[in-house]
Amino acid sequence: MRSSSAIIRSTIRLSRRPDLSGRAQRCRPHPRGSRVDALLARIATISVGIAIASAINSYRERLRAAREIWSAPGGEVVTAGPLSVRVLGASGTPIVLLHGLVASNTYWGRTYDILSSDHKLIAVDLLGFGASQHPQLGYTLEDHAHALNECLDTLGVNTSITIAAHSLGTLVALQYAADHPDRIHAVIAFGPPLYPTRRRAMHHIVGTNIMARLFVLPGHNSERACKWMCEHRSIARRFAVLTHPGLPAPIAAAGVDHTWSSYSQTLEHVILTANAPALLSRVKCELRFVAGNDDSILDEDYLNQIAALKNIEVERWPGDHNLPLTSAPRCRAAIAQVAKGPRPIDET
Repeated sequence: MRSSSAIIRSTIRLSRRPDLSGRAQRCRPHPRGSRVDALLARIATISVGIAIASAINSYRERLRAAREIWSAPGGEVVTAGPLSVRVLGASGTPIVLLHGLVASNTYWGRTYDILSSDHKLIAVDLLGFGASQHPQLGYTLEDHAHALNECLDTLGVNTSITIAAHSLGTLVALQYAADHPDRIHAVIAFGPPLYPTRRRAMHHIVGTNIMARLFVLPGHNSERACKWMCEHRSIARRFAVLTHPGLPAPIAAAGVDHTWSSYSQTLEHVILTANAPALLSRVKCELRFVAGNDDSILDEDYLNQIAALKNIEVERWPGDHNLPLTSAPRCRAAIAQVAKGPRPIDET
């Protein structure tokens, strides 16, 4: 038999033990709280799924829209001097199509082939881009215009031409018109990157966009990226298509068909440092500049200023920098209108 004192001590020890069952009961989540947490998790999962589905649908919609605005052009691809060109039409006064930076002659899709019914159509890969020659040096504005002139001589073009240009091609067209006033009828340009100073050019091309400053302007990062694309051209083309769903796939892929030399030197010596006021003062032919209302690359103040010159007409259309893609039928009609009635070259 246990003594009463032992029983008392045992009772005291038991009373001092923590009530584990009570603690477990207090820590157990309330059934209603569990249901709320599960509901919130389900809502979050559904929201993420909706966001992903929306992004995928948006991507597919941009791909579909890109396919609808462009189809592959026709014509015979030939090498003329240092340039690769696509030629359509055996006769008629020539229309020369010049593309923008990091592009090729395929930028001008099948919509523009109709121009070859009345004109000889010549779509050019500018020097250092597309299938044209890619020299290590020689990408000043004068170099580009000289290459174009050599190309046209090789093709036997002996009448004055109309040049339709996009972006970078505008400056090459103006230089050609200034150097060869007897060989040019008119220039029509879409998205003309015309700036009175380098500072204004820098502002409109990159602005405050950090990624543009890192990978658009000549520098260490853009050089490494461009050289990697040159070394892995096939992969770079696929990557360009994936990251530019708003562009037709062949045009996005052609955006990597250049070298670091052709890209950096053309950007520096043509777009950034071209003296637009001096260049325009030398051009006497008809000039028609078409600007998209949503084109942030353009210098609107300067376009308003030059619109006062007697041989320049400035128009503003709805759209962005890629009007020849998004408004191809209207651009084609404008080109045909400007191309009417070029005069013969004076052989004397």
